[in-house]
Amino acid sequence: MPRDEQMMVWFQIVRIANVQSVRWVLGTLNGQDGPVSVRRAQAWCARMETAGLLDRAQLGGPGGSLVWATYAGTGMGKPSLYRQTTRHEVAVAAASARYATAGYAWQRDEKPAYAGGHQADGVALGHEWVELIEVELTPKRFPRYVSIFHAFSRRFAAGEMSAVTYLCNQESARAVRDALTSLPIGRTIADRVTVHEVYDQAGLWLDEAPPKWLPPARARSYRKDR
Repeated sequence: MPRDEQMMVWFQIVRIANVQSVRWVLGTLNGQDGPVSVRRAQAWCARMETAGLLDRAQLGGPGGSLVWATYAGTGMGKPSLYRQTTRHEVAVAAASARYATAGYAWQRDEKPAYAGGHQADGVALGHEWVELIEVELTPKRFPRYVSIFHAFSRRFAAGEMSAVTYLCNQESARAVRDALTSLPIGRTIADRVTVHEVYDQAGLWLDEAPPKWLPPARARSYRKDR
C-alpha cells in the first residue's frame, strides 16, 4: 500500500521510533488530525513484521516497543538498541511525527561543510519555511552553546533557514533559555529561536494532544524582510 511505502520512507529518515510515534505518522497518512489507536498501530507493526519489513523489541521502557524497518524495508541495517544515542533518536522520531501531523515534511540536516558548523537533529519543511529542530535532552555547557549559536547565526545570515526550535525536557530547556539570554551571540538570534518543554527526563513526549505552539505548515512562510 502507498501508506506502507511512505512509512518505510519515514523510517529511512528517523531509523528507530516507539509505537507512540508510529501512531502519529499512521494517523497523518490516514488523513487524521491525530494518532491512530495503540491497537491499530500495533496491528500495523505486526503486519509489517510478518512481511519482513519491520522489526521491534520491547525493552520495558515507556512509549511502547521500539520499532525499526528491516533491510528489506529500507535497505538499511538494524540500528543498535543499546547505544547512548538511542534515547535521543527515539525522541527525534517523536518530534518528526508531530511535525508530520501539522503538515511539515521532515528531513535530516546536512553535515556542515566547514569547521565550526553544526548539524541539527532534523529539518521541518513548510511552504517557503525551513525550521531547524534541536532535540535537547541533556544540557550543554556555555562554550558549546556559543559554538552552536554562531553556526545558527551564519546560517540565518546566509538565508538557509527561517527559525530554530529547541524541544527539551525541563532541565535542558532551562539551560537553553539561560544561554540565549546570557550569551551575547544568544541574544542576537533569540528572536528566531523558540524553546518548548515537551519531553520528560526519560525522553518520552509528554502530551497526547497536537502541540498548540505548532502552527500548520500551510500557515507559515518565510519573511524575506527579516
